[in-house]
Amino acid sequence: MTGATVFRAAGAGIALFAAATAFGVQAKAADTVAQIVAAGGKTADASFCGTKPITLGIHDGVGTNGWSRSSMGAVRSEAAKCPNVKQVVQIGQGDLQKSISDVNGMVAQGIDALVLVPDFGKAELPAIRNATRAGIKVVPWGADPGGKPGRDYIAYVDWDVRATGVVMAEWMVKALHGTGNVVFLGGPAGNPVSVATLQGIQDVISKQPKMTLLTGYSDWAVTDWDTALTQKTMTALLSKYPKIDGIIDDSGGFSALGALRAYQGANRPLVPLAVLENNQLACDFIKLKPANPGFELGTISARNWIGRIAARKAIAAAEGIPNTEPDIYRVPLFEDTLGGTAPNCDPKQQPDADLSVQLTPDELATFGKME
Repeated sequence: MTGATVFRAAGAGIALFAAATAFGVQAKAADTVAQIVAAGGKTADASFCGTKPITLGIHDGVGTNGWSRSSMGAVRSEAAKCPNVKQVVQIGQGDLQKSISDVNGMVAQGIDALVLVPDFGKAELPAIRNATRAGIKVVPWGADPGGKPGRDYIAYVDWDVRATGVVMAEWMVKALHGTGNVVFLGGPAGNPVSVATLQGIQDVISKQPKMTLLTGYSDWAVTDWDTALTQKTMTALLSKYPKIDGIIDDSGGFSALGALRAYQGANRPLVPLAVLENNQLACDFIKLKPANPGFELGTISARNWIGRIAARKAIAAAEGIPNTEPDIYRVPLFEDTLGGTAPNCDPKQQPDADLSVQLTPDELATFGKME
């Protein structure tokens, strides 16, 4: 095995692409976001479960927001299909040292497999390597820990983060007709998701002579992916810059609601927003759009469904069962008000729910628990 498989889907100007790279895992091309989500979505298949009793450790480095709840729901509901799999859950609460201690503690408990979102990136790699050396089948997802798949862990499962930054930025160029000032709201300082997203944004915005990324290409406005801090951060930006024409935010859309509140608090009309999907954000768009004609919404699937793939890979590895699903996915826009795709508002779901994860309200309440 020599690398990772990539899915790229047609849509939002992205060319159809499917290629086998380092791991040699062959992938079928998908041409809509629905097909990509379905590839990692809910199925009745439990062939990955095997029969040997094992313990699966599940960890999230933050675990305090809606994205984490939906992601935990995806991992835990998939593992729950296996009666032979016991689950042990820990959350890092946004603290690096606690995250490392959590992982080391689960290793000491004797887990057989580990699925984790290493929000602190390479800082968590030593703990991941120690788990692998202890014989544990580790599958990080949702944040790149560095290291080498097949040596430091089984596989790293995620979207192509840089490509996501490109999709968001291309949508913003379209929304602003190639002219205007943009800010980028990112997560905790130094986190690998925001680093790669910003690289993708730079690939696009830096080539637009009439567009400026006010927050620059070396850093971002920190939000910790938290609604209250996002509002505070956006309020400060609005005070600093008299003209902000668009926002790119790599958080879960529920956190991005803080940016909208900052605009409302400053009595400024809402502007185009490129962000991850969120149920409440979609519902609010429908309410706010009539009074804010310049408000447009371009979202990316929050990709919580990738947690199901991570769970399947970890469990299958512990059971000695091959898993040939792709590791890396490139996804197009999920919602695009510029292109006539209406936001997905479901009043039956929790406000912070991410609908592409395909969890019912009961499933989210049961499996989204951080315990």
